[in-house]
Amino acid sequence: MKKSLPKLLKKLSRPPAVHNWVKNIRPRRDATAFALHNFAINPPRTSLLSTVSICVAIVVDGISITQALKCSDSIKDPAAQQRAKWILKAFHSEKERKGWAGIQIFRDMIEFFPVSAGVRVPVKPTFVVNDNGKLVPYFLICWAKMDLTPYQKRILSTLISEAILSLEEFRGSDAVIICTPVAAYSKNERSIQTWKASGWPVLNDEEKQALFDRYAGAMADAEKMIIESLG
Repeated sequence: MKKSLPKLLKKLSRPPAVHNWVKNIRPRRDATAFALHNFAINPPRTSLLSTVSICVAIVVDGISITQALKCSDSIKDPAAQQRAKWILKAFHSEKERKGWAGIQIFRDMIEFFPVSAGVRVPVKPTFVVNDNGKLVPYFLICWAKMDLTPYQKRILSTLISEAILSLEEFRGSDAVIICTPVAAYSKNERSIQTWKASGWPVLNDEEKQALFDRYAGAMADAEKMIIESLG
């Protein structure tokens, strides 16, 4: 267990993707510390990265739903594979309905937003669409349940606005967040929910500073909790 301690502490200083980072931020320091500790100690058992990559191929490369589902067959975990198929079916239908066509040049784009000393949150659009001459970044969240609070959505909008929409290529544009929660009438079928970054007001300077201070304190508390739990 002692060998894993440095790795866990290092994990705290390397935040996950912006939406996963935001999910662990709470209005109170103690709740944030508990969430950070839990994320480090008990990370998700399966990753959604393969599913997201196939969704990108649907939009950017234009692969069909048949090709997408075939790609998902390479996901080894049976439950994760089945979950991917439900997500892909819902996502492809929405792509067809909206006519999304991604741009290759932004495929590997990533920016970082500093939230504490030496800690930067990665902010990476899932894909970028040219909407009538305006570049629009899209962020895909494949959680089974979309349970971000209004405050967390404001944080997400703030990081996206300052890290991505402030760039010259995206000035005057908005960002779109796409979610694929389980449909209310089903145990497995996914639905599509979307909102724009502008739909939630960004944090003002005072609110951002309070967030940064609370996060720094919660990080220190989470480190102590990890050390104590492995001690």
